[in-house]
Amino acid sequence: TNSGKLLKVKSPKGAGYPECFNKEGSHDLTKIARFESYRGFLFGSLNPDVVPLVEHLGEAAKIIDLIVDQSPEGLEILRGASTYVYDGNWKLQSENGADGYHVTSV
Repeated sequence: TNSGKLLKVKSPKGAGYPECFNKEGSHDLTKIARFESYRGFLFGSLNPDVVPLVEHLGEAAKIIDLIVDQSPEGLEILRGASTYVYDGNWKLQSENGADGYHVTSV
């Protein structure tokens, strides 16, 4: 159904669920109280008393605009993953991921 009710759990026996799991709707989905979109990104809140999305986004809306406006056709998110192997420790990846000031010259 589309009510959010949990209908079935995969392999419930032996999966380690406590006895109280899924009793009286404890794991049904909660209805989203407030839903808005901005430039194709979807946002939901369980709290109905929140400020409008654009106000909540504040300066972050400018970053979303910059990303989406890079192409006249807009932004398209494709499914998939990127994987690679590099010779280095975990710090190398972390530090290079934070190195935004070289992006314009790469």
